[in-house]
Amino acid sequence: MSLLRASHDYQSAMAKPCYKLRTSLFGHTSDVRAVATFADGTIVSTSRDETARIWKPSGNGKDFEHTATLKGHSNFVTSVCVINPSERNPSGFIITGSHDKTIHIYVPDQPEPINIIKCHQDTVCKLRTGTKEGTFLSSSWDMSAKLWNLNDLSKPQLNLLGHTAAVWCVADLSNGLIVTGSADKLIIVWTSDGFVQHNLTGHTDCVRDICAISSNEFLSCANDATVRHWNASLGTCLGTYCGHENYIYSILALENGTSIFTCGEDRTLRIWNNTELSQTITLPTQSVWCLALLPNGDVVTGSSDGVVRIFSCNPELYADSETLQEFEQEVANVMLNAQQELGGIKVKDLPDAKALLQPGQRDGQTKIVNDGDVIRAYSWSQNEQKWIRIGDVMGASGGSAATSGKLLYNGIEYDYVFSVDIQDGVPPLKLPYNNGQDPWHVAQKFLHDNGLSQLFLDQVANFIIKNSQSAPVMKTDGQYADPLTGGSRYIPQMTANTAAQESARPAASNSSDTSVPSYIPHTKYLKLEQANLTQILEKIRELNAKQNDPFKVSNDKLESLVKLAGDQAPEQLKTNALTTLKTLLSWPDDVLFPVLDITRLAVLCKEVNDVLCTEELLQIVKKHIKPDALPSNQMLTFRLLANMFSHERGEKLCLNCKDEILKLLSELESLANKNNQVAISTYILNLTVALNKYNDTLGKTQCLNAMFSVLPRLNESEALFRTLVALGTLVSTTPNLEDRKNLIEAIRQSEVALNILHTMSDTTVPTNKLANCSKQIISLII
Repeated sequence: MSLLRASHDYQSAMAKPCYKLRTSLFGHTSDVRAVATFADGTIVSTSRDETARIWKPSGNGKDFEHTATLKGHSNFVTSVCVINPSERNPSGFIITGSHDKTIHIYVPDQPEPINIIKCHQDTVCKLRTGTKEGTFLSSSWDMSAKLWNLNDLSKPQLNLLGHTAAVWCVADLSNGLIVTGSADKLIIVWTSDGFVQHNLTGHTDCVRDICAISSNEFLSCANDATVRHWNASLGTCLGTYCGHENYIYSILALENGTSIFTCGEDRTLRIWNNTELSQTITLPTQSVWCLALLPNGDVVTGSSDGVVRIFSCNPELYADSETLQEFEQEVANVMLNAQQELGGIKVKDLPDAKALLQPGQRDGQTKIVNDGDVIRAYSWSQNEQKWIRIGDVMGASGGSAATSGKLLYNGIEYDYVFSVDIQDGVPPLKLPYNNGQDPWHVAQKFLHDNGLSQLFLDQVANFIIKNSQSAPVMKTDGQYADPLTGGSRYIPQMTANTAAQESARPAASNSSDTSVPSYIPHTKYLKLEQANLTQILEKIRELNAKQNDPFKVSNDKLESLVKLAGDQAPEQLKTNALTTLKTLLSWPDDVLFPVLDITRLAVLCKEVNDVLCTEELLQIVKKHIKPDALPSNQMLTFRLLANMFSHERGEKLCLNCKDEILKLLSELESLANKNNQVAISTYILNLTVALNKYNDTLGKTQCLNAMFSVLPRLNESEALFRTLVALGTLVSTTPNLEDRKNLIEAIRQSEVALNILHTMSDTTVPTNKLANCSKQIISLII
């Protein structure tokens, strides 16, 4: 009997129509972070664009139209809930929460709020309609949750304090209990009068959302990619369900939990029946942030591409075949891009169509196969027990894993989390910042929280402003920098000055499209000369005090070191300073970084370059770019190498030792540090300029092979840009036709290079320098 019933249940599930795209709503200009629905089918969406939008069903019964934009918040609108119309409140209410720490209450036909609640001390990240008429709940990064009654908004009915980190979600049950989930990985069940009844443990990461499925049971989801089923009154976990591959951001259910919907960072909306995963829908976006249900059971999603999408299991409401095909193609392209971000795809290594004869291991599993001369993407359907083709893979639009923007600090999301070194030997402090915040307010809080001097206020604020905005043509990563010293974990920022930036711009293209700059060929050496000499000297003094003879030098000799960074010092002083510098270059590896830093500045002076660029310095250079060298020393040494090209003596030394340097570079297993990547790419670019200057054909081939080794390991856009400029420069400035053909053929034979060039060039943004550079190289090699 049980087997027959199981078979019947399976057939019923198989017979149930799948969810497919119904329509997409465009209008928001940034991430859609929350959605809610009225009983009449009206949708409200909120976004990082600081607005909420109202969408009403259109006359054709399938689409929706934008009817109003709600304004008033001064920052991201992060949460929303609605109160349906009633006799007492015939128009109903829309309630929104924001990064600006306020809750706004609107009536649907008015764009401005009728009430503003200022009660939370941080972002209001969740709003939930209460089970009792006229009530709603809020939770915040301020570690609290609150219960509100529309009849009296002067203060909350309950103030729930007990979590030790951001409270990401809150919900009440019809039995009177309230449940909260937090970044402290804890779920707390509260009594109706605000006392803790249970602390529920089990999730291993931030708890993101909660939904009730009965008067006494609820589901939770978390950044640990699991769903958990709980009994609230007993405080017990009834089950743990896995299916997602990354953070789960939102969960909701209908029919007493028999149908469950989840979405998350793995780009998917997932539908569960009786706790079994029955369907996976991949969206063409990085993050699917939020869910809501329409009265007819259709699912509304909001995602990081700013689009609100609606999915239906009613075939009559499916989008037309052309729209569905376009959607599937977008998904296929995004999937390929994601694969490339995980290490790159080689078409010859893809399985052929025979791979589809094997059943999938889980619903939503994806495969990309080489089906003859077409690359196709397939998804495994658990319902239909077969691979479903979701589109032909035409290429990818670029991007990187960093674009997902999931930077968490103390369980809270930020656009930036800077690491700041304050004292040698002490772990760096974290400086979190979100676009739209007041930099001076954030800087003041950072100083206060960490007991730092008020004298640093302007420095920290200006650092935030500088590193949270777009940078010039040749830039470095500001994510890991020290605003107090001008350095990256002390190491000085590697942003070229204005003159260097101009020298990095090659002559204008002969193309008739003068709006697109030409980056190839590059003909001048890039100089990495920005530094805070005072802070470097202070660090050297500090470390010098800890040294023993013969490595310790007098303070007056240290003073002369800063003179090496310019051309104004007398000759004798430079001679003395060089002697001091050579002594300091013998320091232990773990304290050598400020000495390497002053050395890369010193070689910019011709007289110093002539004396310092010797075999002795070369041995130090080779030691600190080996795979087992400290990353900070590696980065500074490549900066030193890049600057050595500035004058003839260093230029010749770099050319003479290029074989050894390129070999050591190819042996580096990891280029994970973004500053290292930019330093390495600058060295490669300057080496390219030198090879062209002396028309070293063999050296060009060696350099090209090194680029093929480095390119797939670069995930910093500026480093990738500089390396591609170097590649294009090698080809475009080789005068001998046969030599040029050989270089072009080598690029054509490199699947790594071709994949990157085609990926980077696939954009319509005219100001994208990576795309423009890639297109110029492609035009050279075709």
